[in-house]
Amino acid sequence: MTPDIISPSKGINKIARPMNKAKNTFVDWLKKSNATDIDGLDDETYDEEWDYYMLISGFVGDDLYSATFMVWQGKESIDYSDEDKRYSRLTIDEFLKLLI
Repeated sequence: MTPDIISPSKGINKIARPMNKAKNTFVDWLKKSNATDIDGLDDETYDEEWDYYMLISGFVGDDLYSATFMVWQGKESIDYSDEDKRYSRLTIDEFLKLLI
């Protein structure tokens, strides 16, 4: 059994911290790009199946940018899409290179 990713007393579980940092980097990028209607910013707990699962999306102009940050049984994966591209199963490093 994996505990909820967000514990009221401890915050994000250790295994999910790198993924949470990548999610925060994406949110910062959206904000710096003057994104509107950013969805998914509320911290939520998930059932015991996921170590971490968070979907963030926002519009920069008319273009939708979306990323799903996942840790499943200790394995990290990010799905990312924008108006032109779609990537599945990116590592954190691969994802961060897309934002540069």
